[in-house]
Amino acid sequence: MTRRVVSVLRRASAALRPAEPALEANAYAVAEDIELTVLLRGEAVELAVAGGLVRPGELAGVPLPPAASGQDLRGLVESGIGVLVAQEDLVDRGLGSAALVDGARPVIPEQTAALLRSADAVIAW
Repeated sequence: MTRRVVSVLRRASAALRPAEPALEANAYAVAEDIELTVLLRGEAVELAVAGGLVRPGELAGVPLPPAASGQDLRGLVESGIGVLVAQEDLVDRGLGSAALVDGARPVIPEQTAALLRSADAVIAW
């Protein structure tokens, strides 16, 4: 029986490697009997910006390379995983749906609430 799981990402953390760890973890759902939807909220909406990079971080004064999240998201979309982006968080950052990678769809709060209510499990990162 397929389980509906929603994975909510709220932060676009500076990565210590050239990938977003939370996005990589979601890729494992492809091998399981899971209908996964990734919901990007807050700072994490920046992960869905086409051609965008997560802002680089710093560790002990040494700059860290940014993560190229658009490629990770395209891989999820191509694997059949739904990628949704909170519309209100896009607007807060001055972004529109045209800025998103292909396959990522903006959602309004009512759609987000319905998605979370219908899920068998919700994972927050």
